Amino acid sequence: MIHVEDRFGLDIIRWIAVLVPQRRLSLNGLATAFSVLGGLALCGAVMAVLMLNARRSIEAETAAAFHAARQAAAQRMTFTHDAHQMIREATRVAEEIGAMPHVAVDIVFPGRIARAAPPAVGSVLSSPEVPEWFDALLRPPLQMDQIQVPHPNLPSNVLIVSDPSARITELWNNFRLVVPMLVMAVFGVVGLIVAVNRLILRRLRRLLDALAAVRRGDMSCRAPDDCLTEFSALARGVNDLATHLQAEHRENDLLQTRLLTLSEAERAKIASDLHDEMGPRLFALNAALAEARDAVQSVNGAGRGQLDEALRATEIHAHAVRDSARDAINTLRPMLLGYGSLTELLGELIAQFSEIAPDVNIRLTGECVLDSDELSELSIYRFVRESLLNAVRHGKAGNIRVSLRTEHGPGPGGEIRRSPGHGSDAGCVSQIVVRVSDDGCGPPTAPVRHGYGLIGIRDRARALGATYVAPCRDGAWTITELRMPFQCLFLP
Repeated sequence: MIHVEDRFGLDIIRWIAVLVPQRRLSLNGLATAFSVLGGLALCGAVMAVLMLNARRSIEAETAAAFHAARQAAAQRMTFTHDAHQMIREATRVAEEIGAMPHVAVDIVFPGRIARAAPPAVGSVLSSPEVPEWFDALLRPPLQMDQIQVPHPNLPSNVLIVSDPSARITELWNNFRLVVPMLVMAVFGVVGLIVAVNRLILRRLRRLLDALAAVRRGDMSCRAPDDCLTEFSALARGVNDLATHLQAEHRENDLLQTRLLTLSEAERAKIASDLHDEMGPRLFALNAALAEARDAVQSVNGAGRGQLDEALRATEIHAHAVRDSARDAINTLRPMLLGYGSLTELLGELIAQFSEIAPDVNIRLTGECVLDSDELSELSIYRFVRESLLNAVRHGKAGNIRVSLRTEHGPGPGGEIRRSPGHGSDAGCVSQIVVRVSDDGCGPPTAPVRHGYGLIGIRDRARALGATYVAPCRDGAWTITELRMPFQCLFLP
């Protein structure tokens, strides 16, 4: 069951959503706006209540004073034959009644008015002038009555008029003091609400920053603990989630590494089987073809030409099978690890591409001795080969640069590892950066689906904890990088 207050709150939210349909609302802005509006509304309500109570009080006091003045004048005005005595008595009664609050008394004679007393005691106070709007809000309707002086030869009246000017002036003086204090108190509360809201939002922003870091892949980021119980519980929840995701990512990375290792081992086995099985058979086939060509030389007759053409076609197909097998073996096992450093193997790869594309200038800079495993070296080799192939085939590059360098610093997770026995500078372990730059046309501006080569590089990098930077333009050059965490020693 929805209460009226809940419906009212929902109506306000719907009204705000309709008013600002395309913008996201800020909690800080909403809290500040509602606090200011609520403070102003509260201040206005309090002042309205004060004004209403003051008006009712003035009406009651003025009515009571006017009624008392009428009764006093009626009781004190007694008949006497002496006109002067009667005037003195009327004047004395008027002065006594005029001393009462909220009333003014005048003695009215034919043709003139003789004021016997001031309108009210408050009219002579040295207070500032009351504004007209304030006087109009508080002044009740005018009450007036005339008491006839009981003398046949002295036609005069005692005029009694309600006059709450003194009370209104007193309330105005109080109003000038109370309203600023009320406004200051309301805005003080609003400021306190805004400060508490910012304090809460600051703590929420810390939690959001931690969640954003986890979303970016930084599983080592943790939310700071808080002195407030609720935010401390939220921080623990975020940290537990990050710890769980970190463990899951480590398990996934380990699984990917194992799968990659098994895949490379299977590829190596297939390459070895192809080499061991097809190598001798192709050698025997070529030897048999050579013997057959020698035997053809001793054949005479019309069938010699046809036999010679058949042997030549067989040799061509045998060479094609040999080249296909060699390409398949090189694809499955692109380099012979253990027969040279990674830099030397990359140099041989560049030499192969230079033979394929002699018009392209390919240069290798940098050298490093890697304390790494075979899988990491193979991943770097595949990255360079795929990048060179894309630059030559798709980028139509004329100049390609392949650089190797090391960047020292904290390793993954922020730890510093040391390589044994190479000095202080060489001992810091970070990563090797392999960069391939070309002056070709670069990647297409429109988003396209990446080929399997780039997808394979990205998956390998993620499995090995490396960072792969996809091809992007930097001025006139297209740059792609692979940052592999290693223990290495740079050789100048």
